[in-house]
Amino acid sequence: MKNSVEKKAELAKRKIDKRLQKQKQKFEKAAAKKEAEKAKKEERFELAEQKRAARQEVAEQKKAAKKEIADMKKQVKQEAAKQKAAAKKQAQMEKAAAKKQSSKKQSSKKSKSSAKEKTPKAGNKKLLAGILALVFVGGGVGGFLFFRGGAEEESDPYVEAYVLDDDVVESIAGFLGESETRALPEITEVEEGESKEIVYHYTELTDASEEVKSYVNYLTEEKGFVPMFEYNLNHPGGYVSIATASQEAGKIFKMDIDYTNTDYKVIVTKTDEALPEPEPEQTQTAEASREGALSHLGALPIEELGLSKPVGEYTAIYDPGRSLINSSECYGINLYELGPAGTNVAVGKFFVSTDMNNVYKYSPLEDSYMQIENTTTEAEAAKAAAEAVAQQETTENTQENTTDTQQTDTTEQSTDLNGKRPAKETTTQAT
Repeated sequence: MKNSVEKKAELAKRKIDKRLQKQKQKFEKAAAKKEAEKAKKEERFELAEQKRAARQEVAEQKKAAKKEIADMKKQVKQEAAKQKAAAKKQAQMEKAAAKKQSSKKQSSKKSKSSAKEKTPKAGNKKLLAGILALVFVGGGVGGFLFFRGGAEEESDPYVEAYVLDDDVVESIAGFLGESETRALPEITEVEEGESKEIVYHYTELTDASEEVKSYVNYLTEEKGFVPMFEYNLNHPGGYVSIATASQEAGKIFKMDIDYTNTDYKVIVTKTDEALPEPEPEQTQTAEASREGALSHLGALPIEELGLSKPVGEYTAIYDPGRSLINSSECYGINLYELGPAGTNVAVGKFFVSTDMNNVYKYSPLEDSYMQIENTTTEAEAAKAAAEAVAQQETTENTQENTTDTQQTDTTEQSTDLNGKRPAKETTTQAT
């Protein structure tokens, strides 16, 4: 009996020892796993720190390289400007000396007999050829060829004018001035038969659309250039074509500008196209009508339009012409606001019918038009205000047209009983 009890106790002890051994192994395994995870975490952290340090070092190297390139460009530009000024001065001095020498020779030759007149003429031709050679030599370094196009444009990309044969216009860099944020342009010349095209590609810009807007307005307002088709300079990118009469009879000097907000290409050509005829009265009427449509849209509640602030606080850009929506002719109005990156961000596109009775909001995702109900008091007031603006513009245009007609019409000779010309009936059509 005693042996039996001892055996049972021994078995129980072995079981307990075995269980304790398993628990110990399990604990050691968990501790090892925890230690491995900790080591792996530390390794990942160290690797991330190394990557961050490497990125920071690369960024600093790029910044230093960029600064070095900018300094080199600045030095090259300054050196080119000095060489250009010195060469120009040297050319002027050589030209003045040659002219003075020519004057002396011509005065001395006047005293010779008429029988020897042919010989001095030949000498003058040789002298003129020598003068021209001096001018071309000096100009090749100092800028004469620049105004004739070609060599100077390749050696000095900071061209001050766009030149094509006898046509010359101030360049965009010449008008705005040189800038460290505007890289040297890539210049490409293409010749096909008698036609010639020069392309100036400017890159690395921060506000290209504003530079194009200022330059195009300058050419159209002060240099006699006219648009070849309708364009909108308020867009952050686009294509503009303007032209003026060429020095060569029957041709136009044309400039096309293809631009984004970071670069633009100036394409200079000379073509046989004809300049478009302006239509000022039609343009004024259309603009007045669009202003009325914008006033009508601006008086509608922003909740119905789905906007976060009044229409007047956005930048409005009109679509060219009119659009037909649900059998109604409408003016297209695009609303933009300034985004975080400094560029225009579209917030909505609306269409207002010419009779101010319907307003639609365009959904680009669904490619559909949602009609906005004009049932509020504000909408009625907006319609009345827009109609008043349109009526006032129409009345002013009608009065001007009537006055001009009465002044120029000299063919009617009928008079009334008092000897006065009867008033003409004038029919107007709302735009």
